[in-house]
Amino acid sequence: MRFSAELYEASRPIFAATLAHPFLQGIAQGELPRDAIVRYVQQDELYLNTYCRVYAKALACADTDEHMRDFYDRVGLLLEGEHEAHDNLLQVAAVRPDERGTSAEKLPTLHHYESHLLAVAATSDFGAIIAAILPCHWLYVDLARSIVNKVQPGPDHPFSTWLSFYASDEMKASLDRLLHMLDRRAAIANEEAKAFMRAAYMTSCYLEYRFFDMAYRGESWLPANSAPVSGGRDSDV
Repeated sequence: MRFSAELYEASRPIFAATLAHPFLQGIAQGELPRDAIVRYVQQDELYLNTYCRVYAKALACADTDEHMRDFYDRVGLLLEGEHEAHDNLLQVAAVRPDERGTSAEKLPTLHHYESHLLAVAATSDFGAIIAAILPCHWLYVDLARSIVNKVQPGPDHPFSTWLSFYASDEMKASLDRLLHMLDRRAAIANEEAKAFMRAAYMTSCYLEYRFFDMAYRGESWLPANSAPVSGGRDSDV
């Protein structure tokens, strides 16, 4: 069994739980709370900035010219952002331009996810970096295709653009290239390296689920009834 197939089997319950989450069910049904949409887009635009930096590290670690070119193209696309998908969500929510900006505070799940990706990028090799970034791409393609197959959304579906973007043949082809790179690295990796790749992958899978949950339910660094704290989390103690 290919290494990527092993990972998919291990993460299948997380994929299923994410598809069943109210955020994704809201996408499927064409109804999402406005606050959930705004929170998702604000946090995702912050996330994509870090995701792009991790892709740049993968480019630097790539083991073939072909893989370097692939990640060069991916970095370019990420720098443009996933505006098509985000614009669809914001249009449905009737969000003003000033509500979209990246000045929003990073919520705990985003902070955790970014820290995980950056730690893997800083300390690991090409295979582990691919394993860590893979769930974001794989989960979105899998979720969007599952929803499209079940709902068969027409052009009048509120989130048809979002679904079409992630369910597209281009996104699937891009995913397949990542899977090929992962399997190629796993074929020459020892058991310790593969165990680390599995752990990096699974952590990202769990954090993808938590990201949707954060967007839907909201999140804060302190309980709602806590006393105000002066200064940021990074201020001197």
